[in-house]
Order: sequence, then structure tokens, then C-alpha cells
Amino acid sequence: MTIQSVDRAIDIIYLFSISRASLGITEIAASLTLSKGTVWSLVDTLEKRGFLQKDRENRKYRIGPRLYELGMAYIGGLEINSRASRPVHRLASRTRLNARVGIWEGGAVLITLLALPKAEVSMSQQIGPRVPSYCSAVGKALLAYLEPAEFQNYLAGATLRRYTPNTIVDPAKLLEDLDKTRERGFSIGREEMIPGNAALGAPIFGRKKELVGAISISGAPKTVLGDRLDKLAHELLLTASEISREMGYYLSAVEQGNGNR
Repeated sequence: MTIQSVDRAIDIIYLFSISRASLGITEIAASLTLSKGTVWSLVDTLEKRGFLQKDRENRKYRIGPRLYELGMAYIGGLEINSRASRPVHRLASRTRLNARVGIWEGGAVLITLLALPKAEVSMSQQIGPRVPSYCSAVGKALLAYLEPAEFQNYLAGATLRRYTPNTIVDPAKLLEDLDKTRERGFSIGREEMIPGNAALGAPIFGRKKELVGAISISGAPKTVLGDRLDKLAHELLLTASEISREMGYYLSAVEQGNGNR
């Protein structure tokens, strides 16, 4: 049994995103096909509880501090973050590239951890916290190792939107790319989501041999896809294997490099 007011309050919160950071009562009402009175009552309650915050100048609402607190509590409680933190920071330091950890969530990748090269912190840019799976290296590392039924469900409902000229929007070509990912043991992102950003990704497995997440390293295409590609891929796979072991799954870098689970 569902409670209508709770469902509607959750629907309101779900409207907000990085691209829609602030919304007014009229916009919310139109998006959910609700009356302004109903929306105002729900939004007022969410504001009082700290889930939304009102901008006194434009009278629009944005995500409130309580949701941030809950998000931090969620991230802080993830086993993969506690297990991956040191290896991922070492990876970023060794490769001098941005390193990320992501988990599969609702058909996309939720970025849960970001490690930056110390010397380049001021130059680094956060990508996420939620990124499409089909056009990111961390996402393709997850897609390649999903259970077949789950992958088919994803593909049936996915909209392959073009972000750059390199974005793969043909399902058949995506399948080919994922086959190559499994053969290599790591995925390659060739400026498919953001121009000027290339990446390599690798899966992470848990104690029951289940897919629990993925890591990636990213930077300028000439750095990631140039002469250092093989060395960077090796470093990435070593780190993925280390985190998998920390999660209870023992897999050598050679086995992972051959695409074996």
C-alpha cells in the first residue's frame, strides 16, 4: 500500500537535478500535473523539514541541507567506499589522473568516490555524481558485467542520447564495444560524454562473485589513449583486483585482464 502524499513528496524531490537545480511552484505543478495548492502544501512541509530550501529572491526552491546530510550518511556507509578509498587515491597519485568509483543504480552510474591527483586538484573537474552508463568508461565497465537479464532490461528501456560526435547511440555498436571490454578486462571511453575527456574503466566484484561497482581513471585523450595506455590499463586492473580482494573476491590482474570472472 502506498500513501499518496508521501509518493507526491518523493516525486517533487525527484524533479531536482544538476540541470534543474531550482524550481518554482508553477513548474513543479506543471511537471506533476497537480494543482498549485497541493504542491505548495507539500513543498511547504518539505521546506520546514529541511528537504527543500527556498531562495528568498526568486522564490524558487532547491534541494535542502537535510538531503545532503542523508546523502553523506549513505556514501559514508558504503562498504565499497571504505574498501576502495586508499587504493583509488594511490591510483590517482600514480597515474596523475582523476580516479572514480561508481555503483550501478537505476540504470545509471552513481559516483560515490572521487580521488584527484594532488598536484592537479585546482584543475580537476567533478563529473557526476550520476552519469549515463552507455557513454562513460565507468558505466561501460558495469554494463559489460551485468547479469544478462538485467542488461537486457536496461537496453530495452534505455535512450541512447548523443552527447558528443563519439557517443555510441547504436545498440549493436554498444554490444560490440562491451564485447571488447570483456575481452580486454577494461572499458575505454573516447570522449563519448564530454569533449576532451577520455577514460578507462574496470569492474569490481564482491565476495559472492557479484558485480559491486567499477572504477575509472580519466583525463586528456592524448594522455589516456596515447603511449601510456597499456601502462595505465595495467595500473587500473591492479587496483580493481586489489579492491575486489578487499571486498572478498580474489581475482588476479592477469585473470581480469583476460576478461575472466
